[in-house]
Amino acid sequence: MKLRKHWCLLYVAVALVAVVMRLAPLLRSDLSFSYRPDDSYEYLQLAVRMRDGCGFARMIDRACQPAEILRTPGYPLFLMMLPHVGRVLAAQALCRGLLCLLVAGWIAGWWKYSAALAAECLIAFDVPSIVMSSEVMSETLFQLLLVLALVPPLLTIEWPGKAGGIAVVAGVVAGCAILVRPIGVLLPIILPIPLILNPRLNIRARTINAIAAFALPAVFLVGWSGRNYEIAHYPGLSTVGAINMYYYRAADVMARRQGILLINERQAFGAKLGVRYDDIYRAGVQSEALAQRMNRLGLEILAHHPIQTAAMTAQAAVYLALAPIRSPLARMLGTSGESMGGGLNAGAPSLRRVRTVMRTILTSPLLTALVILEVMLTLILCGGIAIAIGRCWCASLEYRLWTLYPAFAGIAVLCLAAGGEADARFRAPVIPLAIGAALG
Repeated sequence: MKLRKHWCLLYVAVALVAVVMRLAPLLRSDLSFSYRPDDSYEYLQLAVRMRDGCGFARMIDRACQPAEILRTPGYPLFLMMLPHVGRVLAAQALCRGLLCLLVAGWIAGWWKYSAALAAECLIAFDVPSIVMSSEVMSETLFQLLLVLALVPPLLTIEWPGKAGGIAVVAGVVAGCAILVRPIGVLLPIILPIPLILNPRLNIRARTINAIAAFALPAVFLVGWSGRNYEIAHYPGLSTVGAINMYYYRAADVMARRQGILLINERQAFGAKLGVRYDDIYRAGVQSEALAQRMNRLGLEILAHHPIQTAAMTAQAAVYLALAPIRSPLARMLGTSGESMGGGLNAGAPSLRRVRTVMRTILTSPLLTALVILEVMLTLILCGGIAIAIGRCWCASLEYRLWTLYPAFAGIAVLCLAAGGEADARFRAPVIPLAIGAALG
């Protein structure tokens, strides 16, 4: 009993440290670092409009914009309930602390106390998540919902009698996650996996629970897509996919072929499309016709340059998984070391760009130390996952589910952002990966 209490106190202590680290930026008098152009402002515009009871559309200069089909409603609803940026950041810090405790409790209840502490530490001290908690961005809320959807189905191995309720709750939470970030679109496919493979459920129970875990988040996806079709004839969850296809994937392929940066290639793409990149996120230009045109033009370029497309996707996936967050971290700290323009992944790769970024980082000793910490934690994470996968050959089915399922889910969601848009802030799936790494 004393040993168990000792571990519980450690879990609470780590969670509190995680919260304090994410609350610390609030001590700064200038919170401008919390706003990421233009995403943060667009979320806030939607929240203000919803708070006024005027529907899901942006409010700009007291004028109502067309009904929104770019952003999904999950995060604006969260902002609507917290009308001050300080409260938003504080709530996001508390979400991270709650996440640490939940993951530690789940792993400790099924596996080792030490594994639970390892997973909690990987989550608590993850630098990109610390930065994103201090910004008015959807990543922190999405991370919480992602784990609340993915992990409970694993608990049905121990509690087969509760599988039905868990499948329903996890499905609803997964649906909410999709409405926070459209990148969660794979959740209806991923969520049923542990329910299908659960050895303690009969075939009928597996089938019913898997259908529930698939159908409930699919209802959210189809429902919001239906809303978009009704108001704008756009049959999709968000037009952000079309923007990424054209202005990030296709433009990045052409930038690589010409040996230039993505930001420069976008000018030519804007001229061809008739809508500049700087204007593409405006509510007034969003339409079904524009989204279709971006998808068609983008897919044509990717199909004509398959080798460059594969190289871009592979590099972006590696960059997304391993690259430390830099410029937003420097802004949060109020120190030097911020780089201008896109990240190292955006455009043709070159050693000169890498050297320039390294020199910029080294201008700040604090930023340098934190980037080194990021790299070390990432290597520990990758090493743990590799060990866990290696142990799966001779391990129980339960161990395989607890390691391979979170790893698969995390990597699948990461791969959806593997393009010119790849950024360290998209490493939301690091939490499922941390579970697998800790068990390794």
